[in-house]
Amino acid sequence: MPRLIIPTEPIVSIPRPLALVEALNSGSGGAPPGPDALYDAAIRDTIAQFESTGSPVITDGEQRKHHNFWTYGFHSPAAQNEIRRREQAEAALQETDRRKDEFLAS
Repeated sequence: MPRLIIPTEPIVSIPRPLALVEALNSGSGGAPPGPDALYDAAIRDTIAQFESTGSPVITDGEQRKHHNFWTYGFHSPAAQNEIRRREQAEAALQETDRRKDEFLAS
């Protein structure tokens, strides 16, 4: 059987260096802190790694993107806010249903 080769290129989020992750985790209020030197080093390293593979697609690996593959989901402050908003909306709907039922019963 002939071997099928599907050419692919990594053009999405690349894992961040530990020093950058630790700097971002030490921030407050869920806002991305500005460790510019660490971001710049991570971007230079990511580009160098892409170039070393001969990849025709070179990206910054979304190093400066606040919400990247690692922060999506429950660990993201934005996701936590979304969960809270949904819980508040569900509670409001339940209260509306309760009041409707009381109104209809009277």
